[in-house]
Amino acid sequence: MKKLTYFTALAGSLLFATSCVDLDQEPQSFITEEDYIAKMDQAALENAVSALYNDLWYGNYGFNCRIQRIQVCADEITYRAAKAGNALAYYEELRPNITALNDDYAQTWEGFYSTINNANKLINKTVMPEEAAAADEYKRVLGEAYFLRALSYFYLVRMYGDVPLIMQETDASNNMPRTSVEEIYSTAIIPSLQRAIEWLPEEPRNSGSTPTKWAAETCLADVYITMAGWPLNKGQEYYELAASAAKDVLDNNQYHQQEVNYEDLWKESNKTSTEFMFCLFHSQANKVMPSNYGKSYYPADYYNNETKTVRNGWADYYARKEAFLNYPDDKRKDWNFMTEWYSTSNQVGTDENNKPIYGIVQWQNSPDGLPCISKYYDYDQGQAGQNAQANGVTSIYRLADTKLIYAEASTRASGTVNGQAIQAVRELQERAGYSERGIAEVPDNVSAEEFLNIVSNERSYEFYAEMRRWFELVRLEMVDDKRPESWDGSLFKANNHYYFPIPYNQIMLTGWTNNPGY
Repeated sequence: MKKLTYFTALAGSLLFATSCVDLDQEPQSFITEEDYIAKMDQAALENAVSALYNDLWYGNYGFNCRIQRIQVCADEITYRAAKAGNALAYYEELRPNITALNDDYAQTWEGFYSTINNANKLINKTVMPEEAAAADEYKRVLGEAYFLRALSYFYLVRMYGDVPLIMQETDASNNMPRTSVEEIYSTAIIPSLQRAIEWLPEEPRNSGSTPTKWAAETCLADVYITMAGWPLNKGQEYYELAASAAKDVLDNNQYHQQEVNYEDLWKESNKTSTEFMFCLFHSQANKVMPSNYGKSYYPADYYNNETKTVRNGWADYYARKEAFLNYPDDKRKDWNFMTEWYSTSNQVGTDENNKPIYGIVQWQNSPDGLPCISKYYDYDQGQAGQNAQANGVTSIYRLADTKLIYAEASTRASGTVNGQAIQAVRELQERAGYSERGIAEVPDNVSAEEFLNIVSNERSYEFYAEMRRWFELVRLEMVDDKRPESWDGSLFKANNHYYFPIPYNQIMLTGWTNNPGY
């Protein structure tokens, strides 16, 4: 495999460090990358670690584009069938295609390994100050590198299965093997998260855009609950570990979910909400990780009646009709879906200048016949389909994750439903307006089986289109149940796994055998 030595943050720093050197000096006088890292002060370390988030984001159509695209395999969102040659059809049919979709795999692979390799360099080469207080400050920042390394590996093993294990620069070679999923968890993911929990502060370094120890512990709970299911199927012991980690967060964290309305989480003016444990902050105007929440979520026939301009969206994603119809009529539904809009398909007349006047169309009568996903419509720049990119946040972990992980894991571990698990779900239902809208909350005497179904449903409602659903369906092996119309002809059923293909360039460089079916 070609060595993955991406190092965008420090490469830039090194350029500044060497650009003023006398050109007549001998080459050995130039500072090395290792020397530079070893001599970084606190501010330089913070800048280098902050650049890891750009590695994770990986460009305008990196993280929050590619991870969303694979969610078309699940049961929440779908694609626009009328778009000629739409490659998302392969996900809809549960038949990922390495040729048509290779960019999805190449970009996620490169982005995650860029994050891993740059995190490794900081972890392995940073020299701690001798003074204890200063060393503690270094640790608070380096904890983020451990967290991001673990998070990147977590995505990689869920998407691709066995992947290369790189913890040192010397680990990478042209003939290195793919390491088993279980070893990646035990060697890279769990130890990195345990160190992150130990070193990260309880309050974020930079609002919700940098992780706290509670974000790391929630990620660890997510790791354990995933290991309990497919493909490792470690079962009860790991459900117990997940429940214990999640409970510690619930009992001790400082986040304030009930103080924030659901819809306010997705408003540009409130994106620093304390409910976000870890998220990517986007700024299209400042070219800081602009999000992919612009035209992709608007319908192809959209007309902005306020500005009187045609804003035909890209319509990359629509809501699945069944997901919309089965969604409870709560406050989250009000925010997450657009069910009517001014449409260029509905011309109702012309104005005094003989320009068309467009009327409102209901989603059922729209050209694509599907509801729109309006969750991210409040973000500046992307508002009303103005641009391809937008501002906003990509939520990776928030307090609701911890609550639902605890509710599920504690129930699966014990076979019974405890009061804290019920309360965790009720808090989400209460904020969603169940009681005021006459929707039944989880009852006191709920059975374990019924409760687990409620938890899964609530996870879909709460995190609608937040790029989580596919991973849940896979670990619980529920894809066949939720997507029966496509399951029998799916690549996943035919090959007895749920993995995507290793990207072409890695197969060509290494000679690996790809995942079955690709």
